[in-house]
Formats: sequence, structure tokens, C-alpha cells
Amino acid sequence: MMSIFTKHRFLLASLLVTLFMSTDARKIRSSGLTSRHQHHHLHHIKSNALFSDLYKLRGGEVDIDSTTTAAATHYQRTISTLHSTSFLIVLSTSIVAFTPLPSITRHLAASLSSSSTSSPQEQAVKILSLISAASAAVELFLSPLLGTLLDRFGRKRPSVLLHSLITLTNLGVVMYPSVHTICISRIINVLCSGFLIITTQSIIGDLFSGNQKDNNNGHGKDQMGAVLGRQAALISSGFLFGSLLGGRLTEYGERIAYSVAAIFSALAALNAAFRMTDTLDLTSSSSSSSVAAADESKALDWTSLKKALLEAPLSSIQLLFHYGSHMRTLALLLLLQSAPMYMGDVFQVFAKEEWGLKPTDFGKIVALFGVLGIVSNTTLSLIVKQMGLRTFSLFAIVSSLFFPMTAIFTNNYRNVLIAGSIGLYSGAQKVGTTTAITSLANERGIPQGQLQGEKASMLALLKIGCPVIYSALYLKGKEWSMSMNDTEGNKLALQMIMGKFGKKMPFVLNCILGVIAFIVTWQNM
Repeated sequence: MMSIFTKHRFLLASLLVTLFMSTDARKIRSSGLTSRHQHHHLHHIKSNALFSDLYKLRGGEVDIDSTTTAAATHYQRTISTLHSTSFLIVLSTSIVAFTPLPSITRHLAASLSSSSTSSPQEQAVKILSLISAASAAVELFLSPLLGTLLDRFGRKRPSVLLHSLITLTNLGVVMYPSVHTICISRIINVLCSGFLIITTQSIIGDLFSGNQKDNNNGHGKDQMGAVLGRQAALISSGFLFGSLLGGRLTEYGERIAYSVAAIFSALAALNAAFRMTDTLDLTSSSSSSSVAAADESKALDWTSLKKALLEAPLSSIQLLFHYGSHMRTLALLLLLQSAPMYMGDVFQVFAKEEWGLKPTDFGKIVALFGVLGIVSNTTLSLIVKQMGLRTFSLFAIVSSLFFPMTAIFTNNYRNVLIAGSIGLYSGAQKVGTTTAITSLANERGIPQGQLQGEKASMLALLKIGCPVIYSALYLKGKEWSMSMNDTEGNKLALQMIMGKFGKKMPFVLNCILGVIAFIVTWQNM
């Protein structure tokens, strides 16, 4: 019986996730729009292209029941499609997330001469590190440009294109496995995944904000936070199941792993192509002048695109300096909360050298935190409803401090895992900040595509800088710790302090960032 369960656990897991998405869709469908929002929704219907023909046919009289039902149907279908597409594409990219290193190592071992000064694995690590740095730099430049394209051409077509690119590069590895095709697939997977995050957040911003200047449309900040939580839960599920499945498939060769990844990415592309509604059209005005302006704006303006590309480095700091003090504060808060996510390989090196963990043990830690992410984001909507978004944000930040503080004061990794389990809501701390930024941008009239592009460009700075900062802290702290062994007796106290905390400076930095984030959230949200 256990062998049957083990054999089919990935299928069972996928069915559970599908059931979760179906339940979510039923909740949205059944909730509809409450009567206290019908008057406001009537005004929205009159200006919505989706219902303009119905409004004209009725001579200005709108059937609130039928139109609100249609709006709720489009809303729940878009949300469920977004959730399922995100799960499929994260599942696809996670299957091949850890495949490039052993695959490239194997190909290099077959081609490198015996006189080479470095091993195939060292060469593979250098190649993948270069790819990561180059991908972050490209994301820094192209994210604002993508935001401009999303606002110009809508959300659906770029989404389908990005999913299709991932599928094609995966198929390239299947047809011709080599170092070059694996590297190309890695680059496209990393870049398109980042760009799809921009597209996804633009869609959610459209659904909950649209062109409204207030939050009285029945989809307020708390509900946006709940949807972001469900989205994060599905992403965590896709990453967990994809990583486990990819580890098994890689044992049979990269062709098998990339074939399965291509199937899931193709399903995601088809799902986006045939089920997704373009939310930019859904929230656009129906007046003839607005439609004409929208059509004119969709004409490809190479001058504007060239300008957006040249100004891309400056776009990474737009949120900090261009939209006022409140937006600057929220952007700084997002940076504070995001920085610990970009430690790079420092945590893995620390776990190996200080805790003596083998790769299989470290993989179990990754799986554990994947499960915790699923649990926390699945229950997020209920907790946000009870606590409110501000209180939950403070609670999540406090939760994020358990892991680094325990890592500082203990050398037992099991205690650290227990602390991380207690602080399971740490991964959801950015939900409140992201919601606040989206709502503020809507009030300021900032297009959602532009906002998400500038935000991704800003976070790309962290992807470039944080691994360098964290690795420098670890190496310098390790050097301090070793040098303290040679100090004289009158420096015994300093020796004890640096001997205990020197190698743990990255976790000290995370604690400092968490405390600052708590203060900023308390004063500004």
C-alpha cells in the first residue's frame, strides 16, 4: 500500500492543488458582489467596455443582477486561470531548476582535457554563477521595458509569449542536449519567470484596482492580500512538487526532466491562451475617444521603447524618488523585507561548513520550508480577515526574526528548523507591502505594468548586490573568528563574542533588517 502511495504521490499532490484551486474559484463565484457595493458597481459597469453594448441595448437601464453576475464570472475565471497557470509554470521551471549543474558537469567532463586546471564541477559552477549575474543585469534593464509593453499591448499576449519561450527552450534541450542548449534554457527560464511575476502582479493589480480611485468596489486591500496569499501558496506548491519530481527525473537523464518540464510549460501556455481574459481590456473605458486612444497607444512607438530602454537603470530607483515620500517609504520597506531572500549560496555554504549538512539534508530543509510556505499562504486569507492587513504584516515580520535569531544563538540546526517552523508566516510578510504599493499606485494613476516593471527592476538591484554583501559578511566574519584565536588574554571578551558571532554576521544583518522593517511598518501602514 505504501509503495502505491509513494509511486503516485506526485499525482496525488497535483490533484490536491487542483482541488484547492477549484474550491477557491467556488468561493469567489459564490461571494459575488454585495448589495452595498451595487451602486458603485453600476457606475463601473457604465464605463466598462465589457458591458457597454448591454447598456446601450437597454437604453441606459442596466440589469444589475445579470451584469454583476457576469462581472463576478469574469473575475473568478481570471483568478482561477491565473492561479492554475502560475502553478503549472512554476512546476515546470522547478523540475529543471537543479538539473543544469549535474548535466553541465557531465557534458564538460566528456569534453575537457585532463590538463585542465579546474574540475568540471568548478567550471559548471562558474558558468551558472555567470548566468545568474547576467540574468539579473538583463532583468534590471528589461523589466521597465516589459512594464511599458504590458501597458501598451495588454497582459495576455506577453504572458502567452513568455510561457511559449520556456516551452521552446526546454524542447531545445530535449532535441539536442548540450552545454549551450542547457545554458540557453537556464537563461530563458530565469528571465521569463521574473517577467511572468511582473505580468501576474499587473493582472492582480488590474482586478482589484482597475481605474478606480478608491477601494469601495468590493475588492479591497484585505481581499487583494488574500489572493496574493493564495497565489504564493500555489507557487510554493509548484516549487516543492517540481523540485522533488525534478530530482527523481534527473536520475534518468536531462532529456526526461526537460521533456516533462516542456509538457507542463506548454499546458501553462495553452491555459493562458484560451482561458485568460486580458484584464487591461476588462478595466478599460468604453467611450469611443478612450477606445481610439487605446488603439493609438497600442501602435508600436519605437522612440518610446528606445527611451524606456535607455532609462531602464533610472527606472530601478523610480519608486524611491519619483512618486513621493509615502511610495518611497513603502519601496524601502519592500527592499528591507526582500533582502534576506537573496543571500545566494551563503546559507547553503554555512549549513555545510557549520552544521555539517550533506546535500540531501539541505534538500530536506528546502522541502520543509516549501511545505511551511504552502501552509502559511493557504491560511493567509483567514488570518488577514481576522487580524487586518497591518496587524498581520507586523506579525509576519516578528515571525521572520525567529529563524535568524536562533541561528545566531545556537549551533544545532534542528533548533533552527523548529524556530523556522514557529515563524512560518515570515514568507508572507511582503503581502501587506505589495498591496499597499499597488493601491497607492492606483491612487496616483500609475499604470500597473509600469509599476510592476519598476518594482522588478528595483528588486533586481538586490539580486545583484545582496549575494556579494552576504558572502563578504560571511567571509569577513569567518576571518574575524579565526583571528580572535590569536588575541591576548585581555581581549578575551572580544574573542568570545567574535568567536561565537563572527561566522553568523549574515543572520545578524537579517535581524537588523527585520527590526527596521517592523518600525517602518508600525509607523507607515
